[in-house]
Amino acid sequence: MGLRRGKRAAALAVAVVAGTLGAPPAAVAAPPVPGTTATRAPDTAGPDLSVWPRPQSLRANGAPVAVTDEVALITDPPADKYAVDALRELLRQAGARHLTDSAGPGALVVRARTEPVRRDDRHALPAGGYELSVGEGGVSLTGTGEDGLFHAVQTLRQLLRPDGTITAAVVRDWPGTAVRGVTEGFYGTPWTHRQRLGQLDFMGRTKQNRYLYAPGDDLYRQARWREPYPAAQRTEFRELAERARRNHVTLGWAVAPGQAMCFASDADVRALTRKLDAMWALGFRAFQLQFQDVSYSEWHCDADADRFGSGPRAAARAQARVANAVARHLAERHPGAPALSLMPTEYYEDGTTDYRRALASTLEPDVEVAWTGVGVVPRTITGGELADAREAFRHPLVTMDNYPVNDYEPGRLFLGPYRGREPAVATGSAALLANAMQQPEASRIPLFTAADYAWNPRSYRPGESWRAAIADLAGGDRRREEALAALAGNDASSVLGGEESAYLRPLTEAYWRARTAGDAEAGGPADRTGAGRAGTSAPGAGGDAARRLREAFTVLRELPRRLTGTALAPEVAPWSRQLARYGEAGTAALDMLDAQRAGDAAAAWTAYRRLGALRARLEPAPVKVGTDVLDPFLRRAQKAYEAWSGIDHEPPPNPGDPGDGRTLRFPRPRSLAAVTALTDPGAEGDVEVHVPGRGWRRAGRLAASGATEVRAGQRVDAVRVTGPASSRVRHLVPWFADSPATFLELTRDRVDTETGRTRRLTAGLGSLRPADARGRLTVEAPEGVRVKVPRTELAVPRGTKVEVPVEVTVERGAPQRSYDIRLGFAGAARTLTVRAFPPTGGPDLARTGTARSSGDETPDFPASAANDGDPETRWSSPVDDGAWWQVELPRPARLGRVVLRWQDAHASAYRVQVSPDGRRWRTAAAVRDGRGGRESVRMDERDVRFVRVQGDERATPYGYSLWSVEAYAVTD
Repeated sequence: MGLRRGKRAAALAVAVVAGTLGAPPAAVAAPPVPGTTATRAPDTAGPDLSVWPRPQSLRANGAPVAVTDEVALITDPPADKYAVDALRELLRQAGARHLTDSAGPGALVVRARTEPVRRDDRHALPAGGYELSVGEGGVSLTGTGEDGLFHAVQTLRQLLRPDGTITAAVVRDWPGTAVRGVTEGFYGTPWTHRQRLGQLDFMGRTKQNRYLYAPGDDLYRQARWREPYPAAQRTEFRELAERARRNHVTLGWAVAPGQAMCFASDADVRALTRKLDAMWALGFRAFQLQFQDVSYSEWHCDADADRFGSGPRAAARAQARVANAVARHLAERHPGAPALSLMPTEYYEDGTTDYRRALASTLEPDVEVAWTGVGVVPRTITGGELADAREAFRHPLVTMDNYPVNDYEPGRLFLGPYRGREPAVATGSAALLANAMQQPEASRIPLFTAADYAWNPRSYRPGESWRAAIADLAGGDRRREEALAALAGNDASSVLGGEESAYLRPLTEAYWRARTAGDAEAGGPADRTGAGRAGTSAPGAGGDAARRLREAFTVLRELPRRLTGTALAPEVAPWSRQLARYGEAGTAALDMLDAQRAGDAAAAWTAYRRLGALRARLEPAPVKVGTDVLDPFLRRAQKAYEAWSGIDHEPPPNPGDPGDGRTLRFPRPRSLAAVTALTDPGAEGDVEVHVPGRGWRRAGRLAASGATEVRAGQRVDAVRVTGPASSRVRHLVPWFADSPATFLELTRDRVDTETGRTRRLTAGLGSLRPADARGRLTVEAPEGVRVKVPRTELAVPRGTKVEVPVEVTVERGAPQRSYDIRLGFAGAARTLTVRAFPPTGGPDLARTGTARSSGDETPDFPASAANDGDPETRWSSPVDDGAWWQVELPRPARLGRVVLRWQDAHASAYRVQVSPDGRRWRTAAAVRDGRGGRESVRMDERDVRFVRVQGDERATPYGYSLWSVEAYAVTD
């Protein structure tokens, strides 16, 4: 189904409800092996033995079996024709030249047979199950019911090896969900006939057995449902039906007559059944009535209002009348047809409603009801939610999951694995159908994983299934598989979860760590005033990180070319082209950063300009891909160049100056170390400095590359570029000798620590000149405080902030007060204030306390939620800077630490107050730079019975919101 209603309703939120699911349908319950319990022994399949969907039981069975020139294929009369045909073709592909029906000397014997479904035998396999054995005695395939043998052949196909042998294995397998498949239900351009044929072949290979035809823009199943399809389309449907039979897929057709039907009219009901009979004649065998867009108050004939009235109950009774008539017609005209399903108006809501009660009480028992979970596109679907929905509708449920459909966000591809659905959803549903995207080939990645989940939900592993889906779509082409992994990896996030560009994030993080880590990796930390590592990355780690990231960008650059010639290529062209641009921009960024490291100003400036142009091309793209990781990397790379070249501190023109970008005047004469001029390549001219009393002096000529750096070494009051037009001068940066040459930063200037325990910090070092900086990180620490810093001389590359570790320990027994520690590097200095507190520990005192607040935003976010021990609940206040939350402890305590875990709506300034009686309050700690997240606040307060978090200033437009508050006592 499409999401047109979902767009109108704010229905993407998920309401998770508790509950348990009853027993799954008997047809899909896991049968034990005869003579055993229902618990299966662990499989012995190794990493080289994999079958998808993942079988219920799979184990290795010795050496591979050779396919001989002559193969004896022995089948029983009930064996399915299409399964036997597929088996014959498979054996020929494996190298068999002659297929006979009797075993000759040396021939491989393949036996294929079909057993009936024995529903009363608890040891028998359910419909669609099979047993497969490949080993020294030959190949044996036994299928249960109409589909079992076909499923066995699909597994055998995956055991074929490139050398013409078959992997020896024993498989006992069955579907965990009776009906599994795909819905073509999106709004937008429907799939072509060729694409549908290909999808049916894919479904057969992945053991899916239901295809529901429900395009959102097909008028012949909506407003024009009474009319027959055009002749050409009817011919296509017949071919589609034959392909479906060959792949053991049941064709389903969904009709949405509610907008053009009189529910009370017997004539309209007869017209509807005639249309269904016509579709049956074309090969469709399963049918669904869809009423998701039907109004509760608007009828299309007066008879409906007279017969049913108005409102939710009336709509439910009208829909049930039509559905019951259709179900009776199908049972009489087409005995054995699959059960009719009905998509109700309330298909995504939670709980029991007037509409659902009326529908449940009037709908025939055998009619199935479709739902999408709690929400149009729910993040999760639980067994409890399914049980609640089944209780509300009191009918078998068809789970029609709106993933990976993307019609509500057409600029996205959803290529991540199927996830967030508990196994009970599959085993407890009468059918599980995944709604595909408008892009059928791309849909196969998530649909492959959905098929794997539906077949064996208890053993489903999304990541492994996803990788197998990518390999399956690549068809054995390694370079194409790399490209598909990159495409899917950058389109993996969705409402269901998953992280965009998850494979790239660790590569970019490793790269930046390598740039900011030390070049003296062997030099460990030293006490007090030692020196240590900084500067260029270690050749091994840094080089490897850069190489791996460059390889990843190369795959992105080559994505469109690697997919050329595939059916997938035109579908994903907008996304693959955008990722190729990102790959090109990423490569330019690495070239720029490499040039900076090598001191090649010309190459760095060229790459920076190219990177800017490439990023500009990324902006207007109509699709969204790669923004979460790739954009931040490119922005950081640009900022790194701007720090390296000095652009980040380029002074603005002085008031009254021409402002042409070619001249900079200083308020007073300054000692100038160097000048950087960045111009268009090929611009000709000079860099000049103005010396007070002596006028303009030439400092150097502009470089042809556009990146010019000249040394000055004198006091000047202005610099300029002469020659080129002002539009060709992009940046003019003076470097002053009378300002600090380096900087030293600390993550925080003030920190709290417990005596006897080590506090770890990071110091950031950098050069403020167009040159590397070198020196030792020095420490002056008072008595009773130990400080460890890197041991050796530090080399800090130009334009790079290098992070080095600093470890501070206030010795046990030292006075509990503030200590000032002086850190220095190459002329830069910083003071770190450490406040020492006694150690804390023991149980969380707030956990058993009684919480109160100045006010709760709603009853859903009470004060008690902040100390209930549940990480998923929280307290929220109204919009009030002065709001507070407090807890009464079970008994008085010496309080040493309060730990706050803020939601996004946090305080930028607040106090922790304590009281012995809830009336007399004193401030134990004040926080003036709150950053949200987890914050640990230290103190040493005796006789504390009440603890209050008193807000002073909100950091967001909302109130305060705390996931949890914890309180710990002093342990001294």
